[in-house]
Amino acid sequence: MLYSKILVLLVFVFLIGITNALAQEVTQYYLKVYSNPNVLFIGGSGFYDESKSVTLEKIPEVWQDYVFIGWKVDGLWSNQNPPTIVMSRSHDVEAVFEKQTGIGKIIIDTIPRISDITVDGTIYLPDELPLSFDWAEGSEHTIVVLDVVKQTPNTRYKLDSWKDQSTDTIRTITVGPDASKFIAIYKTQHYLKPITQYGTVMGGGWQDQGSSVGFELESDVMIDQKNENIRYVFNSWDLGDYLNSPTNIIDVEEPIAVKANWDEQFKLELQTNIPDYNIFGTGWYAKDRLVALIAEESLESPNLDIRYVFDRWVSKGPNPVIIPNSHLPATTVTMIEPYVIQAVYKKAYLVNVWTPFGSAIGAGYYPEGDIAEIGISATEVVVDPNKIKKIFSGWDSGSARTMSFNSEDPELAESDFAGVLNLQVFVDKPTNVTAKWKTQYYLNVESAEGTVEGSGWYDVGKFVPIAAKIPSVPAGIWSTQVFDKWEGDIDSDSMKTRILMNGPKTVLADWREDNTPGIINSIVLGGVAVVGFVIYTKSRGGTLSLHNGKNKSSKLQEKPFENFFNTRSRSFESSEKTDSIISNVKGGKSILDWLFGRG
Repeated sequence: MLYSKILVLLVFVFLIGITNALAQEVTQYYLKVYSNPNVLFIGGSGFYDESKSVTLEKIPEVWQDYVFIGWKVDGLWSNQNPPTIVMSRSHDVEAVFEKQTGIGKIIIDTIPRISDITVDGTIYLPDELPLSFDWAEGSEHTIVVLDVVKQTPNTRYKLDSWKDQSTDTIRTITVGPDASKFIAIYKTQHYLKPITQYGTVMGGGWQDQGSSVGFELESDVMIDQKNENIRYVFNSWDLGDYLNSPTNIIDVEEPIAVKANWDEQFKLELQTNIPDYNIFGTGWYAKDRLVALIAEESLESPNLDIRYVFDRWVSKGPNPVIIPNSHLPATTVTMIEPYVIQAVYKKAYLVNVWTPFGSAIGAGYYPEGDIAEIGISATEVVVDPNKIKKIFSGWDSGSARTMSFNSEDPELAESDFAGVLNLQVFVDKPTNVTAKWKTQYYLNVESAEGTVEGSGWYDVGKFVPIAAKIPSVPAGIWSTQVFDKWEGDIDSDSMKTRILMNGPKTVLADWREDNTPGIINSIVLGGVAVVGFVIYTKSRGGTLSLHNGKNKSSKLQEKPFENFFNTRSRSFESSEKTDSIISNVKGGKSILDWLFGRG
């Protein structure tokens, strides 16, 4: 049990140690330092932490039979002695020596030996280097080196500086106690050639070997010089650290050609035949791209009296294109060339039908040039029963051209067709059609006696004749009813008159009792009684002998006496007969004279 615990504890401590070691681990790079040829041991080689600066020891100018030429860091010459190395990566540092062959005190050379040197007018070739001269102290001499030495078309050597930091290609020196070595140091350069089919690249050219060089496009979008509807858009570089950016960086280790890749784009212009309305989608599209064409199925004008309905897509411009499903508001087209495509809309106008009464049919939007068919559901609407009603009287279509449904030979006209129940309107603009209604009032003519005329519906402002008639039933024996006057919404005593219909009207015929028949009948009955009495007195036997002869007396005997006095069988057909009886009083007087024997 104890051993188990000890084992667990050891494992735990071991894991902690590993964790700490991993946590403390840092990146290190190796620095290699040596001499060439290997005539002198130089310290400084080993692993160093990342970003650490390492300064090497200074090398003497002469070591035994060798002359120190200079330092090379990763193959590039350095002017420092000693150099300082920043450990951003592993480095190879070389101290270059050259064995002395001359006997003079003055050494003239180039590193590397690739350039001619002219000394006091004498040219020395690279394979004659190094040069050694034994010049007297205080003497002056001229040294000339080439600034640039071409190795290949895309690689060259460029004078960096002399060992004493001078950068002149022509030097005049004075020999002194400290002037002993004149070494021209050249650096290697490679040509960076950015290639672009369109536009201009800023950067490139001759670059130092091992350097990181930036270059960029002046513009990443270029319009075609021959067609403004074609353009080229930067896509990428084929080399470099930032391939998709117009600005790029590349490390120059050899001659390099970098190419810019471009995408060809075509302009798509979408139009409509609707004023001030543009369809979304106008722009630039890559070659061979499938582009969606989307238009609204219908649009309404700001004042809502015009509607535009999608009809079709139409190819415009110099490059025709076949548009699949061109009658649909949503379709596609492949961009092979620049295109101009128009969405064609049909114009539809609003026909607004308004009626204050009932309901109208036919309102709505109609395509330009169509015929709108308009009708009314009812021609009469009662507003107030037995008082007011509205009668459809036609249409008011303003200046719209219209035609009648019921016309056998319909022709376009500019009228409102008053009284036409159904209407056809030629739609060439927004149109307002209004149903016209006229008002009618009810005239109620009543009477307790006889009959009256004139009841019914009449237009506003009309003068309507009314009349009352004498009752046709038998009049009473003692009295009868005669017309007196009109009452209600008219004041008149004429049996026949006219009334103005400026509102609902009610009139009543008023009758009064006329006693003229009673007076006449009393006179007649009195006369008859006297006649009867005289006849009875003269006849004594109950018979009457008249001057007219037997025929008349026999006729009197045929009907009983009481029938003669039965007034119930008498009838007066009208007041006009009563007037006749009254006017025949002379005849009654003759009878009385006869009865009393006066005639």
